Amino acid sequence: MMDTITVRKMPFEFPDEIDPVFIEGDPEASFGMIAGSLLLPHLEPYLIRSMRAAIEHVTDPQILDSLKRFSAQEGQHFRMHAKFNKAIRKAGFPKLEEFERELAADYKRFSESKSLKFNLAYAEGFEALTMNAIRFLMDPNGFDNPSSPVLQMFEWHFVEELEHRNVTFDVYDHVCGGYFYRLFAGIYAQWHFTSWIRKVNRYMLDVMPPPERSPEAKRARKQFERAERRRAFKTLLPAIIRIYLPNYSPHDLEISPAMQVLADKYTELATSTS
Repeated sequence: MMDTITVRKMPFEFPDEIDPVFIEGDPEASFGMIAGSLLLPHLEPYLIRSMRAAIEHVTDPQILDSLKRFSAQEGQHFRMHAKFNKAIRKAGFPKLEEFERELAADYKRFSESKSLKFNLAYAEGFEALTMNAIRFLMDPNGFDNPSSPVLQMFEWHFVEELEHRNVTFDVYDHVCGGYFYRLFAGIYAQWHFTSWIRKVNRYMLDVMPPPERSPEAKRARKQFERAERRRAFKTLLPAIIRIYLPNYSPHDLEISPAMQVLADKYTELATSTS
């Protein structure tokens, strides 16, 4: 299920000004997703550079084809998020570009000074963690037929992340290999990008704090947060632990059949596919 990597060019457009609280009543979740979006036009070109640097070392035609399709999908992703981010920067967060310059410098340094093995292990560390976070957020039915182009963009992107979930693992294993190096470089990668996202999220919440909620709304939110923590402990935490085990492979993961339905939906919405 979901083993075909389809490159979709999507028609999403965003107004010049976007309400940054695009999830109604939930600035915390909205700003967390925005922080992730701001990461992508810097991270994904780095992933593409790392994959392209591996091409000359790949001798398996199937892995090579998947690598090229991975890069094409990621190219569509970061360009779409760049369009969205351009509007978000006008929403009253003057330090966002400073944070982005810091991140861009990190990825430029990694490409120029780190080994291919490090860069491929970083790519796999990113894909392994985000793939499981996406499964937690999306399974079983995605975002429940969102009408907002912002949520549609994220849903399309997340579906494609599931489609290419095996690529960075296969490329690292084929070109370099080594469990312990993948483990420690991957953990560093996960710390690096998640700490940046948390920093940006905190900044946005400082600039635009959540509105004062009524006592009833506060109780409802606490109940929701407790339920989400229980769900994360039951489903997400075991999945995250699994990626650190020696016998881990994304090929073994089960993806909800509903994700294929969503993939087909975005194939139909695309202006072109390959």
